[in-house]
Amino acid sequence: MAQDGFREEEVREHAERAARRAGPWVGRLARLGYLAKGVVYLAIGFLALREALGVGGKTTDPTGAMASIGAQPFGGVMLVLLAAGLACYALWKLVQGLLDADGKGSDAHGLLRRVGYVGSAVIHGALSFTAAQSILGAEDSSEDAAAASALAYQPPLGQILVALVGLGVIGVGLYQLYAAYGAKFREDLRLDLMSDAEERWVTYAGRVGTAARAVAIGLAGAFVLLAAYQSDPSETRSLGAALESLQRQPLGSYMLGAIAAGLLLYGVFMFAIAHYRRIDPV
Repeated sequence: MAQDGFREEEVREHAERAARRAGPWVGRLARLGYLAKGVVYLAIGFLALREALGVGGKTTDPTGAMASIGAQPFGGVMLVLLAAGLACYALWKLVQGLLDADGKGSDAHGLLRRVGYVGSAVIHGALSFTAAQSILGAEDSSEDAAAASALAYQPPLGQILVALVGLGVIGVGLYQLYAAYGAKFREDLRLDLMSDAEERWVTYAGRVGTAARAVAIGLAGAFVLLAAYQSDPSETRSLGAALESLQRQPLGSYMLGAIAAGLLLYGVFMFAIAHYRRIDPV
């Protein structure tokens, strides 16, 4: 028994030494990931703002934003960088979720946050894969995705599962609104490295940008819930389609313009996060 305890302690010490050696690399990966995420949201906000102003833009989601980036001069190079950056972000989210890099703990709230990190890792890993597919010119799989979506909505179990997904997305949006109101992100920032003016602007960009993203996420979740209620996959809206639906409402262009400006601020905020985020060795 004593020998087993000694071996466990030795393994633990070895893991801690390895984590300390990996710590600087984890930080670099995380910061590259935040930069990539900022670029994606700047593209989403810029395209949505152009549509709101009626000058040729379009509402889109992260996948569509990357497609627009890829269509620009040197788009292939930018997509390579984005794919790598989003992969880095996905790895960082895995570290946050599995290794508890931010010290959220193992109580109910902490575990929920860590599960959310892992979910974010999956989403951004998929975005990285999509960017890589665009670079390699992979075949369009939209028909397969549509068939899978229709299958997922089969009643009664499919409707229940999709409704739970919709409620989960709305819940994420509500939590993001709460985080924006309370400026919860400040807890993870190196405020000591900022001037007073920088701190004010970063806090403002974080609050407004996070709130705009929360509204967009909640809107997409509401459409998922509606689709589950009607058992109709066609009612589901991506982030871009949800914003487009918003524009068709009374004063929709103004509402879309406000959210687009907020998403632009969120992209800028991600750049600030990349620089000022506190990332402790795991």
